[in-house]
Amino acid sequence: MERIIIKNLEELDKLTKEIAKNLKGNEIILLEGDLGAGKTTFTKHLLKNLGVDEDITSPTFTVMNQYESPNFDIYHIDMFRVNDIDISDLIGNGLIIIEWPKFEVRCDDCKVIKIKIETLEDDSRIFEINQ
Repeated sequence: MERIIIKNLEELDKLTKEIAKNLKGNEIILLEGDLGAGKTTFTKHLLKNLGVDEDITSPTFTVMNQYESPNFDIYHIDMFRVNDIDISDLIGNGLIIIEWPKFEVRCDDCKVIKIKIETLEDDSRIFEINQ
């Protein structure tokens, strides 16, 4: 597990650039954190660093947004209001990012990355990254 303290959006951008460099399009990222912790903000920075040119929005009401990067498709899922979702058709077809995951995700043919975001009193964030 890696723990990184992020104090501002510039540091978040640097973190997401590093993560983006290592993504091949066959990963599942599970984002955990309280309401307002920065899950969607993290996703916006990550997708921009993956080359997504379109407006990136929270999928809270749509449940899933799909984006195209130059190298692979990206599926951004928000499970805050959803108890279960079948992602089996998406696995292996691009990067899957799930906010508020409510189930254990296992994948033999892809990498699962768990990121927990914790807000500190000074509005900085701790990112715990398990790969």
